[in-house]
Amino acid sequence: MSTTTPRTRSRRERSASILIAGFLTALLTLGGAVSAQARPDPGLASSSATVTPGGTITLTASGFPEGGSLEFTIDDITPLTTYPVTGSAVEADGSGQYKGTARIPAGLSTGAHRIAVTHPADNSGAFTEITVVAPPASSVTPTTQPLSDYLKNGVTATFAGFTPGATVAFGISTPGTGDQAGPDAVADATGTVTLHYVPEVGTNYANAGTYNLSASTEAGAIQAAPVSFTVTADATTPAPVPVAGPATPVKRAATFTG
Repeated sequence: MSTTTPRTRSRRERSASILIAGFLTALLTLGGAVSAQARPDPGLASSSATVTPGGTITLTASGFPEGGSLEFTIDDITPLTTYPVTGSAVEADGSGQYKGTARIPAGLSTGAHRIAVTHPADNSGAFTEITVVAPPASSVTPTTQPLSDYLKNGVTATFAGFTPGATVAFGISTPGTGDQAGPDAVADATGTVTLHYVPEVGTNYANAGTYNLSASTEAGAIQAAPVSFTVTADATTPAPVPVAGPATPVKRAATFTG
């Protein structure tokens, strides 16, 4: 019976094994780091999928490299201006995200539209789709009244066409000022909300002039058609014309010269 003595590995073989093991470990470590740092695909989301012309939405872009300007368009043609929620630059932050508000053009047609964002320097982009709908209808009564009646009775505005149950905010404005016109209201089962507005004496809206009333969902995506009313100055009563009394007779001789 014979036995074979196992061959002892040489120092060179042991060194090679150690090098190979180290190389494989490095590859695994590097692969894990690359996977952990891999950037997700670019994406774009809108705060509302439905909006009216002139409505406001918030756009959130993600998966873009930090820095470098982002460009937004409607239907890949019309530039869309966005306003950063934080900071002043329209670019992705360290997490690859950007959030900004945008106002849909007043003349945009109803129907489906595509909003796209691109990062020209990175040659990357993403898009989302929105549906533009007609604005809710608006009416106000009376449309014209004197100041004294306005201060006493105010006006009543009706806005119809909101989603039933939606919270609606009201506003009043002049060409130079704008403010909230009353507490928020909830649209009824028909999608209608009513505002009765009586101005507070001494404010910007308690004078003769033309005023605009507005109604929109809290985030501003759905905005009713604007409606206006006019307040005229009260008519003034002319002062009575004094009437001359009877002439007083002269009891002495009058002298005339000339």
